[in-house]
Amino acid sequence: DKEAILAAYLNRLPYGNQFTGARAAARGYFGKPLADLSLAEAALLAGLPNKPTRLNPWRNLDGARWRQLWILGRMKELGYIDETQFAAALVEEPKLLPGHARTFHAPHFTELVLAQEPEAVAAAQRIGTTLRTTLDLNLQQAVEGIVATELARLAHQAGEGNDLQAAAVVIENAGGEILALSGSRSFFGSAAGQVNGAWRPRSAGSTLKPFTYLLALQRGTTAATVLADTPIEYITPTGAYQPVNFDRRFQGPVSVRHALANSLNVPAVKLLDEIGGPTRLHDCLAKDLRFTSLAPAATEYGLGLTLGNAEVRLLELANGYATLARLGQWRPVRFLRDGEKSEIRNPKSEPDRVGSATKEGQVFEAEAAWLIADILSDERARALSFGLNSPLNLPFRVAAKTGTSTDFRDSWTVGYTPDYTVGVWVGRFDNRPLKRVSGAMGAAPIFHQVMVRLHRGREPRWYERPANAVEAVVDRLSGKRPPEGLALPESRTRKEWFVRGRLPETAKANDYDAAGRTRLPLDYANWWRAESNPLKNDAFLEAVAETVAPPPFRIVSPLEGTVAFIDPDLPASGSRFPLRIAGSGGEEIEWSSESLAVEVIDGESWLVLKPGEHEVTAMDRKSGRAVKSRLKVEAL
Repeated sequence: DKEAILAAYLNRLPYGNQFTGARAAARGYFGKPLADLSLAEAALLAGLPNKPTRLNPWRNLDGARWRQLWILGRMKELGYIDETQFAAALVEEPKLLPGHARTFHAPHFTELVLAQEPEAVAAAQRIGTTLRTTLDLNLQQAVEGIVATELARLAHQAGEGNDLQAAAVVIENAGGEILALSGSRSFFGSAAGQVNGAWRPRSAGSTLKPFTYLLALQRGTTAATVLADTPIEYITPTGAYQPVNFDRRFQGPVSVRHALANSLNVPAVKLLDEIGGPTRLHDCLAKDLRFTSLAPAATEYGLGLTLGNAEVRLLELANGYATLARLGQWRPVRFLRDGEKSEIRNPKSEPDRVGSATKEGQVFEAEAAWLIADILSDERARALSFGLNSPLNLPFRVAAKTGTSTDFRDSWTVGYTPDYTVGVWVGRFDNRPLKRVSGAMGAAPIFHQVMVRLHRGREPRWYERPANAVEAVVDRLSGKRPPEGLALPESRTRKEWFVRGRLPETAKANDYDAAGRTRLPLDYANWWRAESNPLKNDAFLEAVAETVAPPPFRIVSPLEGTVAFIDPDLPASGSRFPLRIAGSGGEEIEWSSESLAVEVIDGESWLVLKPGEHEVTAMDRKSGRAVKSRLKVEAL
């Protein structure tokens, strides 16, 4: 309705001096909430958007007052105010704050308190008491100073402009109290500074990967489990998807510890596919961790969800990491001290409220969360990608994860000790990309400084090892324990932690050749042929013995349930659909369909589409195995 349109309009108007919206202008010029303005003050503000620079009340008060008087006169003429109100407003002298004065501390935090704790705020207003928040003002001011200093350094170092922004959040893990929250470089002194970067959803980058690995650990995967960092293509209803690593290279067999510590993309995508796909991770983020900014369905993201193609709020992401820091226990963040909340709570679930309609609880296995903390704090494990002198390496042990969104639009670092969780975002509010500023380069230095400040004069702590944790030696290339009597060189083995009795199996004699090289499965066949393969002296690849059951294969194009459209604007009306399988690579596939024709062009098989519901079969001529997939075809 028109009232809503007018409110939205007034909330976006410039009021001069970088104040956007009437609420920010009321705070900036008068140091009051909008509802507390007098008639004269409201009329003065109402006139500023007409010419915000020319009518700047700090420089041209006479001009601002002339516009104010005109507005008051029109209000009287139209019957909004009477003669008495008009006369009183005329004689009221505006009591402006000094130019660009900081009228209140932690403005973004304060605004969130008003939005997130409306019952407590209303109760305090009714009885005239002061609300006491969880904020540590000294820490807040230190964080704001660190953000400003590090952004200035980054702008100079990376050749960026002065429009860089950052947000930072500090949570005390034990109770979920927010100790500091900076939503921008400067609320009053920077362009768009009133945008709250701690609450505005942004693309998460690799900061979501630890939750994929945590889910896998709870299903029996170990830190030593070997994943294939090799090329792969997924055929989805929206097209082909080929994940690649940050450096566009593939490392072959890598352990879970190495893949997570070095933030490899391809193993994370493959692992998510193995443990249940994007729906499992989406449920974890939306239901277990209460991320309120996600789309309702996991299909919006696909397997790219583990790489952070979803937008999340920094505050909620930091609280997700605080859940890891509490070894799997989720609790809502707190803005107010004990006893400050109103007794009446809103029973409705509101999508823009933090942790609305939720209770505390253990959402992850403690042992799995301990392993994630051990991996994310392993400086040697991440050295290949980050080096040994990165900002992630502090004087004490810290679990940390960086993230970088597509085209370098968002730079993240989130991490924790047993006592504190810190989250940092760096980017631009207009969404323009940075100049190849990654999470390690942009957000990590701020994270480093805030963590050091938090532990000043405080003895850093780390987690006690679980009672059922066991350390064992494993083959780096297989993840298995070497068999007795086989002495592998130190470069081929490493020690790894296992919990809850989940020790890997012991390798068999035929897992090695006479030279002691480790057998790799045929999944590595294409990668193995690359000249850059560094493992030819340590591993070998050969056909699996016939007595061993062949690995499963499946149809990946078309995926089960695919809906394909015949589009007359495409070549051949888009009537050809690619046929592909995923397997060991040794199959000889024969495609067939009772209702559709199959064509082979340049060695590639294609399904010739026509409207209706169809089934396609892929049969391996070597083994006789067959798999089927159903699809629906519609005409546009």
